[in-house]
Amino acid sequence: MRTRFVSTPLALLSAALLVAACRDPAGPTASSTDAVHHARWDARHLTKYQYDYKLTGFFIAFAGHQIRVTVINGAVSSAFDVTAGQPMTGPLSTWPTIDALFDQAERASDAGLLRAIHYDPTFDYPTQMDLAGPPDASGTIFASGLSLLP
Repeated sequence: MRTRFVSTPLALLSAALLVAACRDPAGPTASSTDAVHHARWDARHLTKYQYDYKLTGFFIAFAGHQIRVTVINGAVSSAFDVTAGQPMTGPLSTWPTIDALFDQAERASDAGLLRAIHYDPTFDYPTQMDLAGPPDASGTIFASGLSLLP
């Protein structure tokens, strides 16, 4: 009988430890949350929109400037520096679509450089990504004011 009382509590303790090890007390992981937002964005099939893009903390000429990015048929068609009041020069491929922002977040996360990410509650796109790195390669990317185009 003594063995029965010892083995039953040990078996229950072992089962409890196994269940606890399988549960994540913090809830969904950041990457699973990111995947949910990305899937919701993809499900909308938005290919015609504009949004405001801004970088802070990076050592580039347009850091801190609000850039209005227009996307038509899934590709950037224009970029306008709202802060300076003029179109941006250079290749349009410099400016990210929302899909490219998701790709950038995934690469940063995989490299361990994504400190934090926030999403728009309506369209599920990344609105703020805090990136770690050396001083010239760290900062924050903001995306806001997404509006659909006819």
